[in-house]
Amino acid sequence: MTIAQQLEQKGIEKGRQEGIQLGRNEGKLEVARIMLQNGFDHNTIIKMTGLTAEDLTRIDR
Repeated sequence: MTIAQQLEQKGIEKGRQEGIQLGRNEGKLEVARIMLQNGFDHNTIIKMTGLTAEDLTRIDR
C-alpha cells in the first residue's frame, strides 16, 4: 500500500468515527428532548445522557 493510500484510508476511518460520534450525540439529544417533554428534571437528564447543562439549555427552548 502506498503512502497516499494509507493516508486516504486513515482519512476514511477518521470520517467514519466522526460520523458515528455525531450519530451518538444526535441520539442523546433526541432522548433528552423526550425526557424534557415528559417532565424529567435537568440534573437527571444530565446524569443519564452525559449531556451538559448548556446542551439542555439549547434544546429546552
